[in-house]
Amino acid sequence: MKKSYRQVLKGSVLALAVAAIGGCSLFSNESRFEPVDLTEYAQQVSGFTVWSTNIGSGSGYGFAPALLGDSVYAATPDGSVIKANLSNGGIQWRTKFDEELAAGVGTDGNIAVVTTKKGKVIALDASGNELWTANASTVASTPAAVSNGIVVVRADDYRVQGFSATNGELLWSYLRTNPDMALKANSRMLIAGNQVLVGVPTGRLVSLDLQTGMPNWDILAATVKGPTDLDSVTDVVGLPLLSGNALCLATYQGNVGCYAVSANGAQPVWTQPFSSSVGVGSFGNNLYAASVHGEVRSFNITSGQDLWSNQTLTNRGLTNPVVYGNVVATGDYEGYVHFFSAADGNLLGRVQAGGSDSILSPMTATNAGILLQNGSGNLVMLGVK
Repeated sequence: MKKSYRQVLKGSVLALAVAAIGGCSLFSNESRFEPVDLTEYAQQVSGFTVWSTNIGSGSGYGFAPALLGDSVYAATPDGSVIKANLSNGGIQWRTKFDEELAAGVGTDGNIAVVTTKKGKVIALDASGNELWTANASTVASTPAAVSNGIVVVRADDYRVQGFSATNGELLWSYLRTNPDMALKANSRMLIAGNQVLVGVPTGRLVSLDLQTGMPNWDILAATVKGPTDLDSVTDVVGLPLLSGNALCLATYQGNVGCYAVSANGAQPVWTQPFSSSVGVGSFGNNLYAASVHGEVRSFNITSGQDLWSNQTLTNRGLTNPVVYGNVVATGDYEGYVHFFSAADGNLLGRVQAGGSDSILSPMTATNAGILLQNGSGNLVMLGVK
């Protein structure tokens, strides 16, 4: 049975954390937000399940499988955390907490970090045993990032905190002014060398020194474009892509674009108006983005030139796009993964990834296939042929 507009809304970008909206109707004409039915197409590729492993129960925006070497770490809201073999899904260890989790997993291979709905930060050792716990400023529904002996947590009040990976001691804290409204969507931090890139309120991406939390530079990637509270919601989404001195990202109600990074900061190379809740993917000199309206687009990374656009999945609550072989893949609110030609954007195939629940977690392309965490709490590796 096709899900209603409100069911899709609950599990997609427009789930907003609202501080105060006094008696207003967000959407007076719901029909234009209804997800389209799946269209017919000439199938040219087929997706198949390479392996599937149960993590636990449920899914959510804060849950992103973490890859490190030949292992993958994953968690679910019911308190389950696993480490699995990337090639076959075999469980290497499993831990179950008595309290609900808000996000996970962050790892450097030595520890794995999850956060709880009570605002706790929990670190597990290399065997999956509890190593330490600490308290974040509030609930943190963004996966932690771990590197160089530091655990970085971005709480839902947008405070960014650095903890010792050894014992959980709070080392530093960074905070900007909170917005009245914030977007509940996939957002991830990126550690590169001795800096961590973090999305903060009102469309900014900030580079913080990993050891001290002091800001190095920031980017205003999107600006408020209207007078209402809803217009003011604009956030950096997904995982920033950094290759050499090139940084690419997308924002909600803002732009998609690439920046040149130097010791003096980051300067825009190009931007285009775009609204996403899931971020971007890339391969070679191409950048791929999925919009909040279900459009999948390809851009030239160097110039920002539009290469192709596909709008056959309007309002289907798409995940981040990933490139595997010659296809661009994106998941949707009914648990399907769709495959487009990376060259021209034509729809080539689709497969349901183990259930009809929304795929909310970001997907990742690996040497073994396309890794995803589905809405039923399973870790799934898809192949394409």
